[in-house]
Amino acid sequence: MENKETEHEEEFKPKGAVAFFILLIILFSIIWFGLYFEMLGRV
Repeated sequence: MENKETEHEEEFKPKGAVAFFILLIILFSIIWFGLYFEMLGRV
């Protein structure tokens, strides 16, 4: 029984959480570069 449970745990991949994390990084990058280029424009 333990063997089946460990195989099931290895197959589990939180696709939703990974997608959310990647989207969060992309959103943060867009905001950061937006502010960065805005500050460069003021110099």
